[in-house]
Amino acid sequence: MKTTVRIITLALIFGLASALTTAWGAESVVNLITQGEAIIVRIKSHKAAFDTALQNNNALVPEGKQLRVDMQQLQADIAAYQKQNDNIKQQTADYKSKCNSKQLSADQFTACKAQLAQINAAIDAVNSQPAKLKKRQKDIMDRANKYNQEVQTAPKLANAEQTAYHNAQLDLAPWLQKARIMVASPAFQPYAKKAGCPNVMKTLKTYEEDMTMSEEIVACLKKVASMN
Repeated sequence: MKTTVRIITLALIFGLASALTTAWGAESVVNLITQGEAIIVRIKSHKAAFDTALQNNNALVPEGKQLRVDMQQLQADIAAYQKQNDNIKQQTADYKSKCNSKQLSADQFTACKAQLAQINAAIDAVNSQPAKLKKRQKDIMDRANKYNQEVQTAPKLANAEQTAYHNAQLDLAPWLQKARIMVASPAFQPYAKKAGCPNVMKTLKTYEEDMTMSEEIVACLKKVASMN
């Protein structure tokens, strides 16, 4: 039931020296902004959905354990209730054998009266339990039914969201390479400096660094677009 994120390190290689001389225009900047924002939004959306699905999936483990504990406790309480019923039946039988005689001494009568009061109190206590036990049983069954359904669907949903997140991550690599080439080009550099663009020649070692640079590039491209 455990699902793990496959973190992807996207190594970008700038071996195309001629690409750095490629001309750029306002339209290409706007297109890069649009494409980059769409990819970043999709990545974050699928990441959030995957995190939620994974949390829900992982939460099933303690819920399953707690259900077993609650079921065992309910069974023990039902058994105790049945034992109390049997005890009352035995006490009632003893009472009848001792106290139904018409010839009772004053002490015997007092003892029988006390015994009857004790039996009636026990009956009242036992009679209050069935409704509570039935409610607990229904609550546990409702939880168990929900748990059984989620056990079937939660792992599949988590895997589906992980796949969607992974695919969105893959789409970032070509966009980031194209954006870095544009920002690094001599024709774009004066605008990049004015807009505070990041150092796109920096080596990126992790996927998190890829995401950070992608967001920084989109932000600086927006500033460049607003200059025109």
